[in-house]
Amino acid sequence: MLRCEGCRIRAGAFLLSVDRFALARGEHCLVIGPSGAGKSLFLRAIAGLAPLDRGSIRLRGEEAKDLVPEARRIGLVFQHYSLFPHLSVVENVAFGLQMRGVGRRERRREAEVVLERLGCAALANRRPMTLSGGEQQRVAIARALAAGADLLLLDEPFAALDPTTRAACRAELLQVRRTIDLTVLEVTHAADEAAAGADRAVVLEGGEIVADGVYADLVGTPPSLRAARAIGVPNLIPANHIERGWKGWIMVGTSHVSVRPIDSVTPQGAIGLAGTVETVEPFGPVERVRIRVEGPDGPAVLVGFVHGTPGFGPVPGAQARAVFSRTVLHLLPEKNGERGEG
Repeated sequence: MLRCEGCRIRAGAFLLSVDRFALARGEHCLVIGPSGAGKSLFLRAIAGLAPLDRGSIRLRGEEAKDLVPEARRIGLVFQHYSLFPHLSVVENVAFGLQMRGVGRRERRREAEVVLERLGCAALANRRPMTLSGGEQQRVAIARALAAGADLLLLDEPFAALDPTTRAACRAELLQVRRTIDLTVLEVTHAADEAAAGADRAVVLEGGEIVADGVYADLVGTPPSLRAARAIGVPNLIPANHIERGWKGWIMVGTSHVSVRPIDSVTPQGAIGLAGTVETVEPFGPVERVRIRVEGPDGPAVLVGFVHGTPGFGPVPGAQARAVFSRTVLHLLPEKNGERGEG
């Protein structure tokens, strides 16, 4: 469906470099990473709204570099869906056809066919302001499909919604994909929510793709320190904290870290790092604790949970011990001089 090779896209002083990226037909891929990483610029380049300095973007097997945006058959959906409030749903869906010169009766018929495919036929004569978030999303997708799009680019489409509505909208999107085999590339800052409906994720950092794979795998075993930081995984600590002389960085999953009293005995085969409690917060039936530990390479922060120690209740400023097994350590070798706090 989509292939990018050797792409360079500039936005002022910022340079986005995509050496290789491919998206299969029917696939849903997330684009994640910190603010300023180039995520939205990536989508704009694919849509033809940001010119390439060099490289190739192929859509459906054909070079798209010289195609104008409206000829790429791509739907670009932003956070607020950009529906026209003064038009009915069917008129919104038919708008792209109108811009292409399709007659009134024909464009309405085509718009109604698309609405029927998405289960929205009953909404045809309503105005956008009367629709729920999920209904607005379906109308925005219907408008893209009516204009001939089979690739949907989503730029933080659910960011402004409350958690309940956001979950409903994601369920709507998953149902739409199953119904019409839609290909989706989505920028999101809530990858933990989006991952359940997506096939994979790519991680952008500093204008480069630093990881590509199943989201759960990237979080559990990130391929590099740079990728781990871009994803935002917790519990990154210098390896020298664990074993004097070790190089690189260590990641420990929060579910593997047990917070215990400072005078507790560390079990055989485990590691116990003493430190100062920074925060304590309820997390279901247990408490989640942040501990600042000192080491030969400076301080690091570990997040873990209190369980299995009756009567122990850590408070900010108190001393405690973060305990975890050696078998759960994930080593991230430093590359290209990667440094910084854990």
